[in-house]
Amino acid sequence: MPINLHKLPRLVRLLIVTESDYQDLFLLSLCSRRTTFLIEKAGIEAPKLIFQLQERSGGDQFKIGLPGFSSRHGWILLPITRLIHVAKLKSKKMFTVKFGLDYEADTILQLRCRMLCMPNGSIQHRIDCANDPMVVQKAFQDHINSIFHYSDNYQLITSMKCKGPLPNISNVSKIQIEDETVDPQFLKNLLTTYPDCHTLSVVPDIIGELPKDSPFFQVQDIFVQPRCGPDYFHNFVGRNMDLHHVAFTEQDVIRFLHKWISNEAYHNLETLSLWTRYATNGGNPINGDMIRQAVEFERYDPNEPEKRPAQYVVESCPYVGSIPGKYDLDERFVEIKRVNDGKRAFLYADGVHVKLFVHKN
Repeated sequence: MPINLHKLPRLVRLLIVTESDYQDLFLLSLCSRRTTFLIEKAGIEAPKLIFQLQERSGGDQFKIGLPGFSSRHGWILLPITRLIHVAKLKSKKMFTVKFGLDYEADTILQLRCRMLCMPNGSIQHRIDCANDPMVVQKAFQDHINSIFHYSDNYQLITSMKCKGPLPNISNVSKIQIEDETVDPQFLKNLLTTYPDCHTLSVVPDIIGELPKDSPFFQVQDIFVQPRCGPDYFHNFVGRNMDLHHVAFTEQDVIRFLHKWISNEAYHNLETLSLWTRYATNGGNPINGDMIRQAVEFERYDPNEPEKRPAQYVVESCPYVGSIPGKYDLDERFVEIKRVNDGKRAFLYADGVHVKLFVHKN
């Protein structure tokens, strides 16, 4: 039997709202202005919001959700709502939704809501919409901000396979690109559309050469999983870069270190992490001794541990769902200094991995 939520005592109404999950609260907020006000007054806040644009048959799928964790899959996206843009709604079961509090700024949408049973047994919904996707996406962002009192920046997960335009959302600071391939033009369009992006994670192969003036190299924190070359870290002007499967030689690293030591380049650098490709393509390992002998360095002295911090915390986490890492600055690391100001950094180099951590103080 249906229950009129607004006829319940105030404390009971608030208890129902505060005990509901984010997905239920979103659906409840679409019922009426009164339920929207009720949720807003409850003061429920979303910890971190993530947008995801995925290629799906019948139209791109736009998700709004929260970061979660699964013991089986690791990091997962917990959807608050899913939005599919379609050319025309086939069902007659439609309803009109008004977003926002200012009547003149209301966005009226024709929606069809589907309930989906997920493999884990949970029930989720999907909203089909035939309105302009650019208008709808912005309206959804504004509505989510309002009901969950959200003013922080956003994370975006997207793919070059999506047929429609990039999402019409603002305040995007962290982007992750998934799927199989991506090209330099897509990267340029993406970073031009979201100029506030300071963290970029690239999972697919980058097809084509990145020009030196690409906005890619201006991003402050970068993670690249596929194969790449030494130009990626030579042209970098940001703070943190983590490259996997990168083809480089000892001379590439030495050239980089000399420029940092002389303060010729990489003034904002905090961390650099390079993994070689030799183990998978039959190449030669990196000679760490050759790299160290090309620069002036100071070895770790266990009798004077106070001369360097015991650990270095990598605060940047370019991969969505990742957490900061800590590294022990033991005898494997040598200390190098920048000539003009004495800025210190800690260098590690072995057969497959090179790390450079710049001291924060």
